[in-house]
Amino acid sequence: MKKSTVQLIKEGEGLTVEFKRTIDSPYKIAKTIVSFANTSGGVLLVGVGDNRELLGIKSELNELEKLEKACTQLVDKMIPVRFKSEKLDNRVLLRVEIDESQERPHYAINEKGQRMIYIRVKDKSVPTLRLFIEGESDIDTKTLLASRHVRTLVQYLKEYDSINAKAFSRMINISEKRAERMMNDLAEKQVLLKLKKGKPELYSLKWGE
Repeated sequence: MKKSTVQLIKEGEGLTVEFKRTIDSPYKIAKTIVSFANTSGGVLLVGVGDNRELLGIKSELNELEKLEKACTQLVDKMIPVRFKSEKLDNRVLLRVEIDESQERPHYAINEKGQRMIYIRVKDKSVPTLRLFIEGESDIDTKTLLASRHVRTLVQYLKEYDSINAKAFSRMINISEKRAERMMNDLAEKQVLLKLKKGKPELYSLKWGE
């Protein structure tokens, strides 16, 4: 059973819920739609503030025009979107529903005309590598990404900016040398980015295409 809009507002933003005061930019909405479709699906509520405040929308037509532009011109491959307006406390909200897609990855086209893949991480839409989308990497990389140690590392780096070999080795209880070899291997496969900031070397996730 689908959650009501009231329930979603009460629970707040998260992996499958995002609030927008207004659709100020079709590009930003395209990014949100793509991230939901590439992850677990979700609901976008327009007319709700970050603090769950009911603000309502001034013009349903204006919001729908921007939503239509996002869906028809700024998303590649096209994503089915359902929307309806609802009235709460005499304020009109727009509820936009996006299902998890079986045709991922989908791309959002940004202001520079670049095609970017986005996924949801917690309550954010973040750019990611094509190989993080299931079935989109070569066999060696797929095997590497499937290992428990690497999954732990990737999950950590989705929450924190960077890590060094020593910290990673302690996290998964292996030698520092082995941890460094693993991280260098991931850097060669374009999964990690080696940050040139002295010693010890730091690694971060390499976002983007």
